[in-house]
Amino acid sequence: MEIDIKLKTLRVQLRQKSKEIIDDVLNRHVSRINDKNKSKEEICVFCANKHNLTKEHVLPKWTFENCNKKFFVTEVNGSEQTYNKTTIPVCANCNNNLLASVESYIISIFNKTDLSNSFFSNEQIHNIIRWLEIIEYKFQLLEIRRKFFKSKSSQYNEYLRDIPISIMRANINYSPNKAVTQIRISQRRITEKSKASKENSLVIFKTKNENFYFFHHLNDYIFLELPKFGIALFYFYSKKFENPKDAKDKAMKIMREIYIS
Repeated sequence: MEIDIKLKTLRVQLRQKSKEIIDDVLNRHVSRINDKNKSKEEICVFCANKHNLTKEHVLPKWTFENCNKKFFVTEVNGSEQTYNKTTIPVCANCNNNLLASVESYIISIFNKTDLSNSFFSNEQIHNIIRWLEIIEYKFQLLEIRRKFFKSKSSQYNEYLRDIPISIMRANINYSPNKAVTQIRISQRRITEKSKASKENSLVIFKTKNENFYFFHHLNDYIFLELPKFGIALFYFYSKKFENPKDAKDKAMKIMREIYIS
């Protein structure tokens, strides 16, 4: 299948260029050296290409129906950012060829599957997982690029104003090394071919809600509710489960806590 070729190409080039991409992250976003010594030239976060760069949406526009008013709030400092302006640099080939093919495939299987009378095949489940892992990687890159000073409402030490938001997390002890390690982990997920061991980590719900809804915790989980397709997805990035019920129970507990709060 064409989608297999596209995903393999994505895996191979990211595996080959992962160190170059991480080195750029360290130099551009983590190092505290003088800005004059930092490269002004962006690179593609999937292949390290410096040419024909485009703005790739972290959440595909079709998921939030291209609404320019929908936004998410960053827990670290309460900053708000609309989905349509949430982008990272990706070259034209990776964006318009590889990632676009993955998204077209996902849209296609969502359109063809009515959870009232059918379900996804194992192969389709594996590819949904691959798609969600690509989104996680994009979020990791986004949060290392966003600076703590972008919030207008929070208080902070002036020294911290240009620290990436992804570092300012209590669960990683405010560690730059741990933040970069999580990017490496998200890269490795994409470059791993088999997703059989993660099948139970994906929970798929039928939904009748009319509005798009989303929440996400770096290197932990993602929830996407897609009313257009009557589908909601909850995926645990770092956890494996012995059976689907355990994953569903855990997902429902998190959902109840977040919906209540």
